[in-house]
Amino acid sequence: MDDAAQQRLAEWLEHRRRDEVTVVEMRRIATGNSRANWYARMSDGTRYVVRIEQGGVFGTASALEFHFMRAAHELGCRVAPVRWIEESGSVVGHPFFVMDFVDGDSTGRNDRAMSPELADDFVRRLDDLHRMDWEGRLDPVTAERATHLSIDRWHRTYRDATDRAIPLLEEGAAWLHHYAEDADRVGIVHGDPGAGNFIAAGDSVVAFTDWEFSHLGDPLEDWVYLITMRGAKTMPAQDWLELFERVAGITVTPRQLHYWSAFNFFKGACANLTCRRAFGTTNPAPNMALIGTALHQTYVRRVAQLVETAPTDHQGGPR
Repeated sequence: MDDAAQQRLAEWLEHRRRDEVTVVEMRRIATGNSRANWYARMSDGTRYVVRIEQGGVFGTASALEFHFMRAAHELGCRVAPVRWIEESGSVVGHPFFVMDFVDGDSTGRNDRAMSPELADDFVRRLDDLHRMDWEGRLDPVTAERATHLSIDRWHRTYRDATDRAIPLLEEGAAWLHHYAEDADRVGIVHGDPGAGNFIAAGDSVVAFTDWEFSHLGDPLEDWVYLITMRGAKTMPAQDWLELFERVAGITVTPRQLHYWSAFNFFKGACANLTCRRAFGTTNPAPNMALIGTALHQTYVRRVAQLVETAPTDHQGGPR
């Protein structure tokens, strides 16, 4: 943000407070791809984080993220309380929302390390999130439709980002639909869990962050995403699997691991394509070009490899 946009944001925050409190400090505190996080300290000592969209990156919207964070907080999940949302983009050029600042240990955003005790607590808290009684707070999704709706969401995201169909993604979507199984339980899925996306204090998770991919769905999406993507540098897959079973009683079969690996790379390929459009319009940063081209293509290839190499049972499905 330039100085003028920062001034407009400060005035907006002061207006929302509806008292004599003013903004005394404002600075950017994170460099995420989909959102820019700004720290704001008020004259009474209250601290906020302003989470600003960056040109529709990943096909996600502040309103949905705000909605899920508020529901999760009301249910008792460890998440920062959200305060206000601005959806028009008229203040700083993009939609944003405001949440409370949460204190925790300071680590590098790309640090994937966890102590054994913190890993235990993280798995326990993620399982708690999946098991929360969301009914009455979020629009219902059935176990039969949950995974199909998620596939369709990411298929629409990629098709909205380009005027050309990508045959490998079309085939990937069809394969995922064909072999999707009904969820054993529909829960709040974080969508991007792992080190770097939570705040810790010592060996405890204080708050989950980065909720832009959250939705109702099959919790297996989170567990396998953690194994194969965000948590892949934290510990080997087998160690994660043993940890899930020991701490949360979660068993992931080889069939489920293969299917949800394909799903998560499909999701990543579709979401990453939006960065190419953002690079050419609202966000001409080098990382946008790299994510929208090289990383997108890497994920497309992984989807194709997983579809091609899926082990088969007597019915022709992945095991």
